[in-house]
Amino acid sequence: MSGPAPARRAAWRALVRLAGGQEALDDRGAALPELDALDERDRRLATELVMGTVKRRRSLDAVIAAFSEAPPTRIETDVREALRVSAYQLLFLDRVPAHAVVDDGVALVQTHGRRTRGFVNAVLRAVAREGRAQLAALTSAGDLEARALLWSCPTWLVARLEADLGPEAAAALLAAADRPPERCLRVNPLRGDMSAATSALRAAGFTTAPVSDLPDALLYEGPPLERSRPFTGGLVTPQSRGSQLVGQIAAGAEAAPPAILDLCAAPGIKTAQVAAAHPDARVTAVDLDPRRVEAMRANLRRLGADGVEVVCAEAGSLLPERAKSFDVALVDAPCTGLGTLGTRPDVRWRRREGDVARMAAEQRRLLAVGAACVRPGGALVYAVCTVTRAETVEVVDSLLSGGGWALDDLGAEVPGAAHPANGAFLLALPPDWGSTGFFVARLRRECA
Repeated sequence: MSGPAPARRAAWRALVRLAGGQEALDDRGAALPELDALDERDRRLATELVMGTVKRRRSLDAVIAAFSEAPPTRIETDVREALRVSAYQLLFLDRVPAHAVVDDGVALVQTHGRRTRGFVNAVLRAVAREGRAQLAALTSAGDLEARALLWSCPTWLVARLEADLGPEAAAALLAAADRPPERCLRVNPLRGDMSAATSALRAAGFTTAPVSDLPDALLYEGPPLERSRPFTGGLVTPQSRGSQLVGQIAAGAEAAPPAILDLCAAPGIKTAQVAAAHPDARVTAVDLDPRRVEAMRANLRRLGADGVEVVCAEAGSLLPERAKSFDVALVDAPCTGLGTLGTRPDVRWRRREGDVARMAAEQRRLLAVGAACVRPGGALVYAVCTVTRAETVEVVDSLLSGGGWALDDLGAEVPGAAHPANGAFLLALPPDWGSTGFFVARLRRECA
């Protein structure tokens, strides 16, 4: 038997390493060194195999268990990951003949004994013959457990999203999360205009398409953006539609704000977006994690926003010295990240139900700090890349209930993202807003 295809071998090796759960993933696969030696075609396939296998883990394990005497959690790590990545390709992709996928799955475990190789061969042949019908049967009941298996998510997560968004919106978000995410970037006006960016990207081997409602956004296809000259020169940077919407709302809070605070700023992509919109403003970016702060400094330099004041400190340390000293404060708070299920494949497995309340308490604290930094008449922008009611509407309502603040009507500015529960908020949900979901609110400190 010949060795497995390079893309499948690289994906399997990455999955075995990631099985320890110590590393987070994003849609670009930038932290997958196993893929570095692949050509562009194989790298795209290997990235899809890794991300899809991680996302679909629950569905894959259910089908594998139906054809195995041992549940996948009791199978050796390298054997289990060979079964998972092969089953993913058999169940969800159609580009490679089933027999080639089965042969490669067996070849991945060729250092194991005959019994293990036979086991892998038997399971994968059964998956190839009956796996899709088995998955359809397992997900046909229509109850909560069946829906969680269909979307390959923890049951609590599906229940939470359905309760907070409604069944239809939750289903649309979860379906989008299981598809390969779109690739979106922002053109950086500090380095060049849209024409210069599209020309540079074309020369670097990319195809692009504009995005309505976001004047600096482009969808793109091509090689890894981070290796390209447009990226290294700061002309463009990866940034999802939802993230760009947040920066646009923060930048549009005042016509010419002299002082802007980004309270939870790392890695600095939105900071740079706001700084580009107001090059004469005094921008202060604050974050607690020294490693993330260094990454933010590097991003700001690359994007030409090196005039930003960077502060490595806990948010509360700004008070009382900088109380009421900013015209605009952006609180892009740490959150459960449940709006990023499509771009961060392992979020669904890393999060626990109790994280929602824990994060919401921290968000209320950070929003209060941001509020204390805003001058009378100034604006406070609250954003999170999650969609739970506890981390979004309820956090803002906790500040509004104390008085002294009024909501800007963001739904009037971006009607396509108006929140169904309160049109003054924005709720940008996949698939209509790309691959990441964001909540945004902008409050105004009353002058009295």
